[in-house]
Amino acid sequence: MTRPLILLAEDQAATRQRLGAALEASGFSVLSAADGIEALAHFEAQPVDVVLSDHGMPRLDGLGLLRAVRRIREVPFILYSAGAAAEVVFRAGRSGALHFLEYPFRVEEQLLPTIALALDTDLQRMPDSKRGAERFLGVSDAARRVRSLIRRLAPLHASVLVLGETGVGKEVVARALHEESARARFVSFAVTELAEGLLEAELFGHERGAFTGAVQARSGLFEQAHGGTLLLDEIGDAPPALQAKLLRVLESGDVRRVGGDAMRALDVRVIAATHRDLAAEVRAGRFREDLFYRLAQATIAVPPLRERSTDVDVLARDLLRQLSARSGSPMPTATPEFFAVLRAERWPGNARELRAALQGALLWWDDIAPLAPADLLEAHAALAPALGAEDSQIGPRMIEAFRRADGNQEAARRALGMTRAAWRHRWQHFGFAALSGGQR
Repeated sequence: MTRPLILLAEDQAATRQRLGAALEASGFSVLSAADGIEALAHFEAQPVDVVLSDHGMPRLDGLGLLRAVRRIREVPFILYSAGAAAEVVFRAGRSGALHFLEYPFRVEEQLLPTIALALDTDLQRMPDSKRGAERFLGVSDAARRVRSLIRRLAPLHASVLVLGETGVGKEVVARALHEESARARFVSFAVTELAEGLLEAELFGHERGAFTGAVQARSGLFEQAHGGTLLLDEIGDAPPALQAKLLRVLESGDVRRVGGDAMRALDVRVIAATHRDLAAEVRAGRFREDLFYRLAQATIAVPPLRERSTDVDVLARDLLRQLSARSGSPMPTATPEFFAVLRAERWPGNARELRAALQGALLWWDDIAPLAPADLLEAHAALAPALGAEDSQIGPRMIEAFRRADGNQEAARRALGMTRAAWRHRWQHFGFAALSGGQR
């Protein structure tokens, strides 16, 4: 049987050699890289089964590698870091890390079970993972309309423009469109991830010698998506020069690499996504009208979470299932008050913010009692120092008072000697609606 191939990215030579030897002794093949740039080159050249990466590396750190890998293809990704702060963990979860380990870890007891779980929960093979239109969860009429549009538009070759606020699930919709189609591969790229001077080469490829540092020819994302789907995320932020080149490619169906003469005919279905009001951007002269109409052959507007609060419980339960499975922990139970807090919050960051909040709550969960509102508050308090000295001091005090009062806000407020107005301000500042004793 073929040994699973693990890509190990670690800048410390001794650690890299030790982990590599342990993995090979455990039956894995290992590709080693001294930083994220080297790891990405290996990833592009060989089909690895799992990426295991340190967070703190020069040139390209673990989160940067994670984002770069996700643009190319889905693969189980394990991120680790010494003295991991809650902020790093939250960012890892938002970026799509499958697992997070705090270093140093024990190979036999922690690393090997995590790799086994990662291989078993590869999204391409998970029997209970949602696929196609079912990826977009919800019981609201708005959620049903989005799923209906996905199924209707998926078989078409027409470009689709997906609109919605940050974190609302635009990439989920794009992947669902792809999975409902018969197309071969899905490639995702956010135009905000690279400087303007690098965008053309990234999308259209380049020939050897096209510019300083182009030591060999390289295909672009359009070529890599041939026969499949290319998601151009944050298209509303594309610079004018790139807009013109994208229009030409979309109209002609062929691509010319930077520094080259040959035209390559491609079969690529383009999905574009943005949180901006593109019609307003056109009126303001910041976005080409012809490109707008070329991209918006069909449009899906994804509603924000605050407009479909009936979907919050469904989303939260599924996110808790995912997060617990990826950490190897049991699926937690939660109190009715916990879900009441989630439903009452407006979630300006939408599903992405909800995921981060739940991941934070699991970090503080004691694995004995059901998840409760205090777990959410404590997770936010872990990030309080970034909010200022006052928040750093009041956060833990407010949480402790809340715990001592058994979740009774009025009792906690009195114990802290705070006015109702001050309590409401502090509660809202941490991002959660009141359960009792005051309104938003």
